[in-house]
Amino acid sequence: MMEKNSNERIIGEYETRRIGHSIVLTVPKKAGIDEKEKYLLIKKNDGSLEYRPVQTNPWLSGTYDDIDFKKINKELGNIDNGSPVGKENVEW
Repeated sequence: MMEKNSNERIIGEYETRRIGHSIVLTVPKKAGIDEKEKYLLIKKNDGSLEYRPVQTNPWLSGTYDDIDFKKINKELGNIDNGSPVGKENVEW
């Protein structure tokens, strides 16, 4: 097993296995990762692998699909439809 850094938590030691044409590393339930989450795999110069969560764009992923922004804008009033001031005031 590798030594851990002070801000890391060792979950266990796992062996790769072959499934079809791929080599697979199991992610145990105690890692707290849900099904269908996306991760970016980075192979470091020392040969270690690092998985990082893929950041999704909520505008494209459907997260905001059920929010009626036009309705919210009407309820709040149009917050910023004023004239530009200061450095915003650019003459084209």
